[in-house]
Amino acid sequence: MDQYYKATVKVEFEDKKGNMKWRTEAYIVSAVSPTDVEAKITKELSTGNWEIKSISVTNIVDVIK
Repeated sequence: MDQYYKATVKVEFEDKKGNMKWRTEAYIVSAVSPTDVEAKITKELSTGNWEIKSISVTNIVDVIK
């Protein structure tokens, strides 16, 4: 059964002056395990420099679109 996880990811980006900087982004991922979360984040962020900082289970029951 899938659960919702919060993945905190540190992502490198280029600012307006052309300097490379890091920012922290949060993603909610529907997955069966933290390993599955890593796989889905890796697939989504296939380019650039990034690092998963944390993965935690959320209390989210469902997402209504």
